Amino acid sequence: MSPSSKLVSPPMPPKKNVAKKHAAGGSAKRIGAPLGSPPASPAPVFEQVSVELELPIESHSMWCLICRDGTVDDVLLYECDTCTCVMCSNCIDIPAEYLQVVQRPNIRFVCLSCHTQSALGTSPAPYFGFYHDNLPAQGGQAVLPQFLRLNGKLEAASCTSFLSAPIAVIHFIIGGHDEVITPVPLLSSYLKHFFPNSGYMYLEVVFDVATHKQINKYTCMQEARVAELTQHLGRTGRALAFFSDHSECDSGWLFAGKVKGEFVAMSISQVLCTVLRPYASTLKGTHIVFLVCGSVVQYEDPFFEFKDTVLELMVASAIIFSTTRFQPLVATNFLLAMAELVIVENLDLRKAFPTLLSLSSRLGQHSKVILMTLDDAADSPRLLVMTFACTHPQTQPWGIEVPAQCPTCGFTNNWSEKMAVLAFDESEDVDA
Repeated sequence: MSPSSKLVSPPMPPKKNVAKKHAAGGSAKRIGAPLGSPPASPAPVFEQVSVELELPIESHSMWCLICRDGTVDDVLLYECDTCTCVMCSNCIDIPAEYLQVVQRPNIRFVCLSCHTQSALGTSPAPYFGFYHDNLPAQGGQAVLPQFLRLNGKLEAASCTSFLSAPIAVIHFIIGGHDEVITPVPLLSSYLKHFFPNSGYMYLEVVFDVATHKQINKYTCMQEARVAELTQHLGRTGRALAFFSDHSECDSGWLFAGKVKGEFVAMSISQVLCTVLRPYASTLKGTHIVFLVCGSVVQYEDPFFEFKDTVLELMVASAIIFSTTRFQPLVATNFLLAMAELVIVENLDLRKAFPTLLSLSSRLGQHSKVILMTLDDAADSPRLLVMTFACTHPQTQPWGIEVPAQCPTCGFTNNWSEKMAVLAFDESEDVDA
């Protein structure tokens, strides 16, 4: 070999990326019913357990309505007599000569939120805060000779009432947290700081229900967990639920678990009823978010099954996403905003929903969001189904997705310069 010659290594084949799958969808063998034979001894039947709260039913929040902080050293929290909100002595400027007066037992306190709500639709009224003997609506006279001065601003909505009752986050997830990558653990870490003194509970419910044996094992395991959850929530606690699973892209069925190491899928109603039935009493009236791919809503029969199951659960609302390969991590900002506004600040979800979406523009580019709520005005149980779509002049004009590439010429240039929308009339003329 000459000194100038070089050894040339053969080209290496491209490396396969073995990163964990993030999208909540895929392919799986479909089965019509759980495999195996039902066990001889039936699974336990779950009933609502009646428990007494150790805390007062109307316990107040631990966080100031203005600064959202608690008490330190000599800081006092003044409890509103019409809601569960509190305001701290740092955020209201009480004259020194009245500091002892406002702490007398006959003094009534009205927080800024309640005052603002009572003034809606009427002439603006100064905020006095403290009243003798009765609330202002019942003729109570202001304690202070002048209006109560604020040392901060109300950053929350005027109808906010910081939740003081216990809260639980229930996360139903197939096969464990390694199977579906979700932001729920992050959301749980965020929420727990708002509910100290054992007021918060996170429950991860792992399911694998592809066979009768697995279903019986799963159902028996939930008995103690349901009892613990019921004890924690008492009569006034609230729950927020998440359901993380893969959906079969060719049918819209949900993954039920593994058989011989491979995932199998079953119908929507079969999986949801099996997994959620032990928690039916707790889920009634709660919000539940389904972190699954949009094939569930893209096929007519599975979507009908899904809506029917949601209606049977009697949840306050259900949220699901429409994109084919939904990435749960993209919904992180949306879910964090939901936790703060709906769970912590106790705002109405339907009213807060546009705000939640505006705080997560990436989610709007990734997927449409479907909100289902119970129709309170209906004579019989009925779902209101609303689909929210993000609009963008280049990528989603009027909420309609524009392809990344021109199907005719293959160009990938920006669509902002020229864009046309064609409308086809497929109706047929019918003779009179």
